[in-house]
Amino acid sequence: MKTRELEYDLPPELIAQHPVARRDESRLLVYDRMSERVHHRRFADLPDVLGSALTVVNDTRVVPARIPIEQPRGEVLLLERLDEDGLWEGLARPTRRLRAGSRYGPVELLEHVGEGRWRLRLHGEPAGETPLPPYITEPLDDAQRYQTVYADQAGSAAAPTAGLHFTEELLRKLDVERVTLHVGLDTFRPVGRWHDDGSRPRDACARSAVERPNESLRQSGIPVQAD
Repeated sequence: MKTRELEYDLPPELIAQHPVARRDESRLLVYDRMSERVHHRRFADLPDVLGSALTVVNDTRVVPARIPIEQPRGEVLLLERLDEDGLWEGLARPTRRLRAGSRYGPVELLEHVGEGRWRLRLHGEPAGETPLPPYITEPLDDAQRYQTVYADQAGSAAAPTAGLHFTEELLRKLDVERVTLHVGLDTFRPVGRWHDDGSRPRDACARSAVERPNESLRQSGIPVQAD
């Protein structure tokens, strides 16, 4: 696949800067593969669309990971907690003006590991700003609107955004299985050729959370290989 195949025109004025008042009133585009027809619906209609199909949700919770620094003016974005003693990996900018061994507010930079990534020590718990996507330019009025209603396990630098449209009422109408997949560095990288830099997805899934989706796929005739 060529990256140009993923390019499309999206005028900035069509990007919503604020969520709808009720999460499940967002619009839902449904493509019927059998008829090749497109249907425009509301997210609240999802139970009618899915029927008895299994719904797998990611219960990761976004941490307030964006920490501003003043001298030099920039920021640190926490990506992954490495231990329980304040050791993290994060992105820091402006990297060329930052020095290992220096402390910037609650952040002490320990080692630059490349591509703007640092090992660092955070003094205290994360107490920065909610990291929003770059296409959201308006301030966030309510930080809870950038969490899913089922967010539980803290550890992500960004929300699994498709899940933001679920409500508690909607979830009760679906057959739901939870997994925990923390969102980290790769969500901030440009789309391109994958390379091994040592970073790995971080997950914590119960055995049932793996077996049930796999069984659902098998029943649909989709081959599944378990690692």
